[in-house]
Formats: sequence, structure tokens, C-alpha cells
Amino acid sequence: MTRASTLAYDTVRQWILDGDVRPGQRLIEEDVAQRIGVSRTSVRDCFRRLAADGLVRTESSRGTFVLELGSAEVDEIFQLRAMLEGHAASLAAVHSQPSDWDEMSRIAGEIDHLLDDAGLPETGLLSRFQTLNTEFHQALLRASRSSRLQSLAKGLLDLPLVTLKQHGWPGEVRVRRSNQQHWELIDALKARDPFLCRLRHQAHILSARPRAMVAQTVPATALM
Repeated sequence: MTRASTLAYDTVRQWILDGDVRPGQRLIEEDVAQRIGVSRTSVRDCFRRLAADGLVRTESSRGTFVLELGSAEVDEIFQLRAMLEGHAASLAAVHSQPSDWDEMSRIAGEIDHLLDDAGLPETGLLSRFQTLNTEFHQALLRASRSSRLQSLAKGLLDLPLVTLKQHGWPGEVRVRRSNQQHWELIDALKARDPFLCRLRHQAHILSARPRAMVAQTVPATALM
């Protein structure tokens, strides 16, 4: 992609993840091009890439729209992530290096600092947590040393904050629990225990689902 196409992609992707454009909203090519300061060709390239990421859909007769996900689709994404990332965690127990643990510890430490910031509004907390949480999971996938797993999981990691909140995504209490689970996973990686890493990571992902779905959690052992 050209530099302009990459700029358009990065900008619109962040709009979607931050909720600046909402699920179901139409993205008008000319308006987006003017707002970012790029050509319509660059915006078309951007839309194609976002469609491949599963963040927009394009209908030939109607245009491009931010993807709108129902509860069943959101739940399926978490189930798929549990399977793929659970396997990645078991590989990471074997292949990860201290530098991987350090990177994941740095990210978990930043989340702890966020939680200690009493002046941060909940919306800001959830937005920043979402970014850091994605970084943590990307670091785990890299630690697996499996490029295939990284490619398969890429399109599942990014869910717009507005979509998660729409389905009752957790507030501060469950963010704290989620990050505690990050630290526990790091401990399991250091112990080089593939089975424990798989179980902890699958349980972590399933318990992080929007609260309306947690009651229907499939036990992690069923995903092995």
C-alpha cells in the first residue's frame, strides 16, 4: 500500500476501534478522503484492507459500512480466540524467551498503572486498556513463534470498544481481574508448562467476554 493508503487505513481503523464511527454507520468515500487529506483511491484501498480485517463490509449498490456484530457473532469471536490463542500459549511455553516475558510484563505493568490513576474516567480506562490488552495478546502470539497462528488470529483481536460496551463489556473491576490473569499467564510461561498455559489463557479469554455471555461459558478443557 502507498503511504497515503496506510495513513487512511490507520486513521479509519482507529475511528472504528474508538467508536468515532459507530457500528452500522456508512463510510462515504469522498467525505473520508477530505477529512484525512488523501485521494479517494487511497480510501478505496483502505476500505478493502478494513474489510479483510472484518471491520467493515462493502455492498456494491449501497457503499461501505462499519461492521455491526450481534451477540452470537461476538461470542463466536471469543470462542475462536480461546482455541487459537490457547494453542499459541502452549507453544509459547516452549518457545518464548525472557525478552518475551519482559515485554508482556511491561504491558501488564502499564495496565496496573492505568488502574492506579484515580483521575482517569472509565471511558478513558476502557479505551486505553483495550489498546494495551491487544498489545499483550499480540506479544503472546509472537512468543509462540508461529507465523500461521499470528495470521489466523489477527482479524479476531480488534473489536470496536463501542461494540463491546453495547454487549455489556466489563468495567474497572473486571479489568483488574483480567490483568491479574495476564500476570498469572506470564508465571505459567516462565514455568514452561504448556498445559497450564493453554488452560489459563483459554479461561482468561472466555471470562473476558461481555458479561451477558459469561454465564454460558464453555469450559476451557472442552476447547482442547
